[in-house]
Amino acid sequence: MWAYSHHTSRVRYLDYSPEAFQTARREGKPVFLLISAVWCYWCKYFAQQTLESEEVSTYLNRNYLSIFVDHDRRMDLTRKYARGLPMIVLFDPAGQVRQSFAGALKKDDFLDVLKRVASDVRTNIAAAPPRRSGTEAIVIPSPVPVTLETYRRLRDETLNFLTDHLDTVHGGFGSGDKYPHAQLLGYLLGQYDATRDRRYLVAVEKSLEGILRGIYDPVEGGFFRYAEGREWRQPHYEKMLSVNASLALVFNQAHRTTQNPRYKRATEATIAYLQRTLYDARAGGFYGSQTADPDYYRLAPTERRAARKPPVNRDKVTAWNAEAVLTFLALGQSTGRKDLVDVALSTLDFMGQNLITEKGAFQLYDVKTRRGQLPGQLEPNAWAALAFLEGYRASHIEAYRQAAQRVLTYAKAELFDTARGAFVEDKDSSLALGANGIMADALIRAHRLTGRAEDLELATGVLAALGGAARALLVEDDDATIVARVADAVFYLRAYARVIEKP
Repeated sequence: MWAYSHHTSRVRYLDYSPEAFQTARREGKPVFLLISAVWCYWCKYFAQQTLESEEVSTYLNRNYLSIFVDHDRRMDLTRKYARGLPMIVLFDPAGQVRQSFAGALKKDDFLDVLKRVASDVRTNIAAAPPRRSGTEAIVIPSPVPVTLETYRRLRDETLNFLTDHLDTVHGGFGSGDKYPHAQLLGYLLGQYDATRDRRYLVAVEKSLEGILRGIYDPVEGGFFRYAEGREWRQPHYEKMLSVNASLALVFNQAHRTTQNPRYKRATEATIAYLQRTLYDARAGGFYGSQTADPDYYRLAPTERRAARKPPVNRDKVTAWNAEAVLTFLALGQSTGRKDLVDVALSTLDFMGQNLITEKGAFQLYDVKTRRGQLPGQLEPNAWAALAFLEGYRASHIEAYRQAAQRVLTYAKAELFDTARGAFVEDKDSSLALGANGIMADALIRAHRLTGRAEDLELATGVLAALGGAARALLVEDDDATIVARVADAVFYLRAYARVIEKP
């Protein structure tokens, strides 16, 4: 588990903090920031083959201040900086990004990059513009009134975007590496159910075929994180709780729509994988991931049974557990399987006992310390509120309603930025469309449960405040991350639809 053993690395790492950047500025050193994940094969390769070499580690320790970021623990920083893994960001001493890239470079190539940036910093440091003190002004997009007309325009722009970016040959979206984007597929299925427009169903079926062909594990069930190339030719073998929970839900939805038996088998095998491998039947809750191991997954089925399985990473990430709760509740209710509902409720019990306090939700449960860690992040609070509200709707267990209320009370008091009219992790962070959509959805559900007008008013205000940002996202030029960000916009659109429709 390299991502948790960086303290024993040859590279002397600091944790991400304002103080670390102040030290770099005081010493006149550039900053090497690494984002890595315990389940990531290429992160381990880069660590072992490049960073742990004597030449690279010695050069970094002498010439850079190095900062380590764990992907699963600091998803706020992952959203801010990462375009892939491992992610390398090189800053000058003033905190300005000089170079950033994703991927594992060989030792000599990485040293060349480090030396070039360090030389450039030394040459230009005297001429560099002074770093602005405090926070720079953040452009606040104009609010857009929440109306049916606005919703239809945003929905149509989203559907046009998806049509334009659909790979009609291989399935999925875009022409590069293929990610499953379950939220987009679920949204398209919902649009097909509402309109019976077969274009949406064809897009989903084409994508699901690519997913089954490219990242599905037919031996043990479950899905890998993504595949290289538009043809889904080479999977990256880590198995993530969030990916599998969201895909199980989409395949079940697709089976109910089409009656395709392959979709049903994939759903059942994925749920079985989650229960067998990632679910903690003793304490409740789901582990976060299973580490990538290409050699293991390339074995024949008979050889796999005798081989040692890839390790499971046992920290329990709040947002991913909440997503699993929503999946298991939905599947349990649609199939009549009480055991799936029981798993969901057991997970909520674990979360309520270990991850929720009067100060909101922790980012994760640390298996080593047996405690919740890293409070104050927006995404875990949004997902947790949504999961507890849905758990209460399904079970009428009062503790779940109270847990949701604690999270929402904290979020409204500590995470809401009145100047921008939306939820943020800090006053300098950009507005997260997806997390705000999830939080708005939770507030709308809380309003329908309690009748509190202030929750509906706040949700409506958030949707209005982000209306301009949503439209800009859906019409801006293409780039490497646009599909993933539009997938986040689906959460916003779903909350928007809840506001304008009658309960």
